[in-house]
Amino acid sequence: MFDFGSPVRGEPVTLERHREGGLDAGLVLRRLWRGGAYILLGGLGAVILAVVLLNLARPTYTANTQILVDPADLPVLANDLSNRQPQADSGVSIAESQARVIQSDNVLRRVVERLDLTQDEEFVLPPSTHPLVVRLKALLGMETPVASRDPVNLALDTLRLKLGVRRAERTFVIDIYVQTWDPEKSARIANAIADAYFAEDAGARTEAARRASEALTGRLAGLRQAVEEAERKALQYRETNKLVTSSGRLLSDQQLSDLNQQLVTANLRTAEAKARLDQARRMRAGEAGTALPEMLQSLEMQNLRQQYATLSRSTAELATRLGERHPAMAEQYAQQRDLQRLIQREKERIIETSQKDYDRAAASEAAVRRSLDRAKTETAGNDRANVGLRELEREAESRRSVYETFLRRSRETNEQERLNSSNVRVISSATPPRLRTWPPSPKIVLPVALLVGLALGAGLALLLGARRDRRRGTPLATPSPIGGARSFRAVDA
Repeated sequence: MFDFGSPVRGEPVTLERHREGGLDAGLVLRRLWRGGAYILLGGLGAVILAVVLLNLARPTYTANTQILVDPADLPVLANDLSNRQPQADSGVSIAESQARVIQSDNVLRRVVERLDLTQDEEFVLPPSTHPLVVRLKALLGMETPVASRDPVNLALDTLRLKLGVRRAERTFVIDIYVQTWDPEKSARIANAIADAYFAEDAGARTEAARRASEALTGRLAGLRQAVEEAERKALQYRETNKLVTSSGRLLSDQQLSDLNQQLVTANLRTAEAKARLDQARRMRAGEAGTALPEMLQSLEMQNLRQQYATLSRSTAELATRLGERHPAMAEQYAQQRDLQRLIQREKERIIETSQKDYDRAAASEAAVRRSLDRAKTETAGNDRANVGLRELEREAESRRSVYETFLRRSRETNEQERLNSSNVRVISSATPPRLRTWPPSPKIVLPVALLVGLALGAGLALLLGARRDRRRGTPLATPSPIGGARSFRAVDA
């Protein structure tokens, strides 16, 4: 308490009190000291409340599995329908799309059906049958429509809330998070989602191949009829114009080629016969012992010439021994003349035979030439008709090529239904987590709760101290007994 009672002469004394808005550090500390009990009680109460809430809160556990989605599929087939070969800047879009596929109803529905989540109270909470609760829901408009009470849909909605899918930046790795009350259940659901995604991806590829195969198979019937119709027209045109084929070639063309070869052969045969005839004619004037060309030699001629040579040697030896005028030489000369006549007769026979061979060869050549001329005339007529035939054959060939392409493609798509070229794999399977996700650890919650409680207690102590100071700290003014002077007494806490 401060007492200002001194008389002041002259000007009046003015007392300035502390402003209402100002705070004194000492005043705050005194208020906190006086309200220490409130601070301790606030910290203790906050810690007790945190412990109670930690015990009441149901813990949840988060399991994580990682999937690597390679934008480029495995090159199993050259013409794979579902094979992805993305551009350089489209890989991220493919990975993002696959992340959305993982969260789709088709994938999650497989998980719900496989793990029978419709029977799990965490995913499908049984509706309350208490009349008060039912009436309150109806009054507040919280009653679920009958069409939305399907357990599978309820399980899907709950699973979607407990599921998290994200892709790390600049990677093709997709993280799948599942948060449930049971660590084993979280891991089981996360791995089931990965398996369901693989099954959905394989099923989509198989379905695409099946649809393509059905479309190709349905088109094959029409293409087959078109090919048969084109071939029928070509065959009818060929029969009408007598364009007979053999081994893929027109018979007239093949006959023309054969006649050309026969004509060449007949020319050679005629030339050989003519050469033989000329040589035979030249040998007519030759001596009996003159060597003959090989082509004119015969067994009869060889025997006669051998006999003539033997007789000539014996005649020469006998003439040397007996002389030219000996009577025995006349018989030798007579035998020589007989052999010469026989040799000349054989020459005439060979000339006649050569003449006949030449005549036959020439006649054969003329016949082949006449046949070739007729074939050329017939081929010229067929060539004009062949223009239309080639057009029909090209039409048939083009339709046949399209049909064979569709048939081969249909067989390939049938096989693709049994192949999976997806380059997606799990790089980290989910395991039961060791630590809970919610509520946080007591090591974090209790210190925070203590600090919050102490802060609340301090605030309450300051508030109560300020109220007490306002009640006790009202200024009192009394008149001074000394003339004209006034005295002020201020009471301060």
